[in-house]
Amino acid sequence: NVKFVGSHCGVSIGADGPSQMGLEDIAMFRTVPGCVVFYPSDAVSCFHAATLAANHKGMVFIRTNRPETKVIYDTTEKFKIGESKVVVSNKADKLTIVGAGITCE
Repeated sequence: NVKFVGSHCGVSIGADGPSQMGLEDIAMFRTVPGCVVFYPSDAVSCFHAATLAANHKGMVFIRTNRPETKVIYDTTEKFKIGESKVVVSNKADKLTIVGAGITCE
């Protein structure tokens, strides 16, 4: 029953330079059987990820964003482990793009 939080990961860290851009963190934690991985897109989803992690029995990794991001979820949004969210859609959609974290902005 352990929780990990990693920041300054991915390609969005800007000022800290390319030597600090760890990309393997999500892949590494996904190889651990039963490990839950969260990559929140904004402050609201990060709050919920932390709450879900605290209440989950087992290993959890949360990758946080370094830069300020716009809020895309309402504070009343519900989050569950193992589910995804549709951020934008319409009836004419012919393509699905999957994103996580800062790429949802």
